[in-house]
Amino acid sequence: MEHLARLYAQHKDWPGLKQWVFVEAADAIYADSNPHMTTAAGLSVDGTTEFLQELQKTDDRVRYIPFGFTSHSNPAQGKCAARTSYLAAADKVKPQFIVVLDADEYYCKQTQRQLMTAMATAESKWKGFCFKHRHPWHPPSISHLPLFSHEVVGGFWDIPLCRGWRWQIGLRYRANHNTPETSGGLLLDEQLLRLYGQKGCPECIHMAFTSAVHCRRAKHQYYVARGEGRTDHRQWYVDSRAAYETWRPGATLPNNARVIKYNGPIPECFATEIANDPEDD
Repeated sequence: MEHLARLYAQHKDWPGLKQWVFVEAADAIYADSNPHMTTAAGLSVDGTTEFLQELQKTDDRVRYIPFGFTSHSNPAQGKCAARTSYLAAADKVKPQFIVVLDADEYYCKQTQRQLMTAMATAESKWKGFCFKHRHPWHPPSISHLPLFSHEVVGGFWDIPLCRGWRWQIGLRYRANHNTPETSGGLLLDEQLLRLYGQKGCPECIHMAFTSAVHCRRAKHQYYVARGEGRTDHRQWYVDSRAAYETWRPGATLPNNARVIKYNGPIPECFATEIANDPEDD
């Protein structure tokens, strides 16, 4: 609920939209590590369920799936079953493309058109599309500054995220919750067009590091609880996420990440959040 109203307002008129599929779910490990954040059915306690139920009634393009608890034999892949539910829904709609957004990810109106054009004009051999992410940075230590005054770049925050897929029937998330695979077992990122390094690439504004502290803490506890950093050489991922709560201007971040003045677009739904011109930290 921290983002849902704005998320919908920003993207409800996405060019060529055939259907919205909202999936509400909780990884069982997340629920175990944050029992105050989920219901006994594996849904949210903050009004998300009620908001999406009402949205489905008022917009016939919206399908709401209250999936509930989700899990996997690999603790790091607990989201696979929940995310597969929107792929199964797509099999009935038969879209040309699937664009995946987390609740805290935003595309400006012009970027939405740009993104669709980039995918529609790409050669058919490309089955996945990877876009640039920007990460506005608004931890507690600078919460008095405008929301879009700073961003974090480098290190953990330079890891590309794939969020667009060329649809084909039978796509499923099986062993990787970030990348679907075909019914024949081919991961779509094996045919991935990496747009994020190109000039003028569509940009996603990822607002996760502007969230309320209790939300960030819950996410961090979840990643630790599922074992990240213990056996997968990703301790620096854990340290990077944890830095949100402790970072102060002038402090260093893991793997040469740094905080700079925000230099990206501002989604229209945040029009009242006007960045000032502070000195770089």
